Amino acid sequence: MQYQFRQARAGDVDDIIAIIQDRIDWMDREGLYQWNKTHYMQRYPREYFLERIGAGEFYLALDGENPVGVMALLTDDPRWEGEQPKNCYYVHHLAAKVSAKGAGKQMLGFCEELSRREGRSVVRLDCQQGNEKLNAFYEALGYRYVGPMVEGEYEGFKREKQL
Repeated sequence: MQYQFRQARAGDVDDIIAIIQDRIDWMDREGLYQWNKTHYMQRYPREYFLERIGAGEFYLALDGENPVGVMALLTDDPRWEGEQPKNCYYVHHLAAKVSAKGAGKQMLGFCEELSRREGRSVVRLDCQQGNEKLNAFYEALGYRYVGPMVEGEYEGFKREKQL
């Protein structure tokens, strides 16, 4: 399946929340410790998504007209201490419906291509320390380990890819 991509609009907020909730429910079923155990939906309420959509930071993966994946591309992230390169995207809220096979990989590919078109040379993200499958996924896509990070209950690994 080849997905299409576009910036999210305010009318997409319910789809974004549903995609993230679908992934949280999956995490519960799989016994993973990630968004499902760190009060994700309380930390990121509807108003947060609407504000970030308005800032042009959210993108959707589409199967036809149906949103199946979501990610935010930020130009700064205070969790990365030190220098914050201006030529960098920070990927947040990357989630796809469980049924959308391959969407995560394609979303990161879209982010990398968009980064290149905009003259960016680095993509950064983080993921839960204990999620071995997700860490292996990112590693296989070229996102190298940079260091640990902690934000509240969340303990993650920072990763980046030089383009």
